[in-house]
Formats: sequence, C-alpha cells, structure tokens
Amino acid sequence: ALYDSYIRAIRWASDRIGDSGVVGFVTNAGYLDSNSADGLRKCLAEEFSSLYVFHLRGNQRTSGELSKKEGGKIFGSGSRAPIAISLLVKNPANEQQGQIYFHDIGDYLTREEKLGKLIEFGSIEGITGQTLWQSVTPDQHGDWLNQRDDGFQQYIVMGDKSGVESLKLFENYSAGVQTNRDAWCYNPSRTSVEANMKRMIDFYNAEVDRFSEATKEKDRKSRETMADGFINMDPTKVSWSSSLITRIVNLKTGEFDAKKITRSMYRPFSKCWLYFDAMFNHRPYQMPKIFPDSAAENLVIATTAIGSR
Repeated sequence: ALYDSYIRAIRWASDRIGDSGVVGFVTNAGYLDSNSADGLRKCLAEEFSSLYVFHLRGNQRTSGELSKKEGGKIFGSGSRAPIAISLLVKNPANEQQGQIYFHDIGDYLTREEKLGKLIEFGSIEGITGQTLWQSVTPDQHGDWLNQRDDGFQQYIVMGDKSGVESLKLFENYSAGVQTNRDAWCYNPSRTSVEANMKRMIDFYNAEVDRFSEATKEKDRKSRETMADGFINMDPTKVSWSSSLITRIVNLKTGEFDAKKITRSMYRPFSKCWLYFDAMFNHRPYQMPKIFPDSAAENLVIATTAIGSR
C-alpha cells in the first residue's frame, strides 16, 4: 500500500529468492523508523532469518544541530534522504527468525569519513569483528528504533468515531472536501466555477442519457460491468471517480444549483470558490455537518497529520 519504488523492489526481491538467499539494497533509510512503514518492518522480520542494517545517516530534511549530527550526504548534492545498506538473509537452517542487527555510523561525520568507514569495514564481518552490531528486538507495533512508549495509550484521544473511547477531546473531526475534480469544482473566480460546473454537468447528463439508452434492457449488474468501457473518459469533459461512475450506473442525473457555490479555503491562505455538492464532490466527509452552508459559523482547529515533521 505504501507504493514506494524501493519498497516494491524489496518485496519483489524477497519473492524472487524464495525460501533461501540474500537480498542487498542501498536505499532511503526512512523505512527504519517511519510510522507508515511499521507493516513493512513486520514483514521483513517475518520473512528473513537475519537482517543486517548499516545506517549511514545524512538526513538533510532536518535542521540546526540535528542536521549537523546527521553529517554528510552519501550521494553528495543529489541526495537529501538518509541512506541505509540493508542485507537481508533467508536461511532455512536458522532456528531463529527475524534476528535484526543494526549499526549506526555515528554523529557529525563528513561524507568522506563515512565512505572511509565503509572501506574500513569492508563487509558484515568487518563490523562483527569489532562487535559493533546492535541487536534489535522489535516491539509489538513493529518499531525497531525509537520504540514508542505505550504510556501514550493512556492519554485522552483527540477524537474517536468508533464509539470505543468514552473520553475524547472532540466530538467530531474531518478531512476537508475531496472533490476528485478540483479543476472543475474550485476556482478563484466564481464565474469560472459556474461555467465549468455547468459544462461538466451538461456533459455528465448527456452521458447518463446515452448510457440509459444503451442499457435499457439491462439490469443493474450488467450496467456496472458495462460502465467503465462505455463512458467517455475525456478529462476535458468530466473528471470521473468511483462515486460518479456509481451514479451513472444508477442513471442519476445532476442539476446545477448556483446556491451551492461557496467560499472555501483551498489551501492555507488561498481562498477559492467551491461548488459544494454531495453528488459532484467525491467525498464531502463531515463538512456538510460542520459547515452545512456558507452562512454557518463554526470554529475549526486544524492539526498536522500523524507522522508529519
């Protein structure tokens, strides 16, 4: 689900060697401690008997003293990400599985000093000979480094829609409107939003009529099968999404309503006009409840996403 190219490459390589073999990669080291890669780390510990990770640091997406500690960028000016050499071993003869050995190259080293250490060590044995491997035992969450403190589980949650938490700070929360057709639904010009939406809705309705005529002897299941191959996918006419395709399968037509054009914050400090409509916005989420119309007043607290720097 992460869909990073290097993560897919590791997946394919693991499949390729089957039950026995060695996989070696030089990659972005973000997978070692990012929240989003916890599932990847669990998979690696399950699939490989031994994992050797040499962390070369160099994360220049940091600043100040932390940036200095990260040291030189391994690939020079073309690199900002931290780099790791990962050697992943599948040995069916091993009784133990998922043995993780980690070595951090250290703080404040220049690129040349780091490359010098690589030459000095030469191999896994070079690090083993100096007893520099640190054995890592993952926690239940799949954390290898900077393992989380489970005490956080005792804190009051910010929000909970599942009903599991009896105590929470906010009754409701939401992402913003996901239109899946921003080019049509948003514009700094109200006139442009109106013109764009009228044109798109007219085209959509024409497709509904055309589809209805072509499938009038068909049941809903057959219409679902036919829809993708039938509709005109020209992106200058309409932006299709799964919700809009479902509506065409249901032969539901749309109608332009100028009252649905409202002020919106498209990006921070970027006011735009939005065509705010449940049919032509792919996912309105909780926004119709939080801001049911342009006259509604409400206070919003915005937070950064989990894992955001």
